[in-house]
Amino acid sequence: MEPWHREVIELHEFFEGYFLGTLPVNDLARVEDALDRDFTILGPDGSESDRAATLAAIGQGHDHTKSLKITITEARLLSETDELIAARYIENHELSTGSNHRWSTAVFRQDPAGPNGLRWLTVHETWVAGTRE
Repeated sequence: MEPWHREVIELHEFFEGYFLGTLPVNDLARVEDALDRDFTILGPDGSESDRAATLAAIGQGHDHTKSLKITITEARLLSETDELIAARYIENHELSTGSNHRWSTAVFRQDPAGPNGLRWLTVHETWVAGTRE
């Protein structure tokens, strides 16, 4: 498995555990290490957040659900240079109340000090047509 693909899976495993409350509250070191200082995310609803807002939102989500399974499918490399990697994947959320699926396009900055040698620079999410509940 390529480092970018491993990073996508590992960070989403962190999200799943944190939101389920199986990881310690306010222990955001894994995600803090992963997000570039210039990180931004454009959510599937069109909202944009910077690094600070993203970390705050994640911190507030600790133990907010008792049923969540996040899986990554259809992961593929879009482009790679010595500095950046672009990849796309579907992020699947299964909850007791339903499910949602989003296409995610991520750009990583290559950084040997980051998890899996990467830092997340930006993510753009959009709902997979007909799958949002």
